Amino acid sequence: MAKISLIKSIEATKLHPKTGAALGVPDVTISYGALIEHVGSDRDLEKFSYLGDLYACRRDAFISATGSAPPQTKSKAEKPSAGPGRVTSGLQWEQVASNGVAVSRAKVPGGWLVLCGTAATYYPDPAHQWDEPRP
Repeated sequence: MAKISLIKSIEATKLHPKTGAALGVPDVTISYGALIEHVGSDRDLEKFSYLGDLYACRRDAFISATGSAPPQTKSKAEKPSAGPGRVTSGLQWEQVASNGVAVSRAKVPGGWLVLCGTAATYYPDPAHQWDEPRP
């Protein structure tokens, strides 16, 4: 993430670092010249970090204080979902023939990651011989 220098002071709400929820403390003023890092957008708010803490402010205030629109980031809704045949995090998912339940598998070191409905399990198969006939 690139650091952005504020061209004027900004009022911001401090957020919980993991949940992103407002902490309920009074808004703080972040001074002119401060360096912030844009984290993302959430409806009409822009989230950013300042001195290691997470904050949010209205989009129009962010644009006014930084002199430009926030960098474009994909929202959670725009990210492709994982599923059979879709490459995500280096995994190639493939359908497994099944009688009534959706089953997918992906090669992982030492075996297979298997999804059956909403459950996942690891199947050890170091040589990845799942499809080869057994003697």
